[in-house]
Amino acid sequence: MKFSQERKHIHELANHLTIIQGAVKKVLRNIEEKKLALPEEKERLIKADDYLKKSIESLRDLRATIHEKIEESGET
Repeated sequence: MKFSQERKHIHELANHLTIIQGAVKKVLRNIEEKKLALPEEKERLIKADDYLKKSIESLRDLRATIHEKIEESGET
């Protein structure tokens, strides 16, 4: 059984989560150092939220795909 699509999904998710992590760390560091440029920090958090939504959607798609393949294979 080939899992190239699933591997692609996982790679995409890892990229999204890395972007989210970087954005959140930057905002937290700026808060700690009181280097706040609120419009920039807000934009970072909006982008992080967008990537989080994409990641959740991608995880749901991956779960559905794997569930489908399990049913097709007769595994439980």
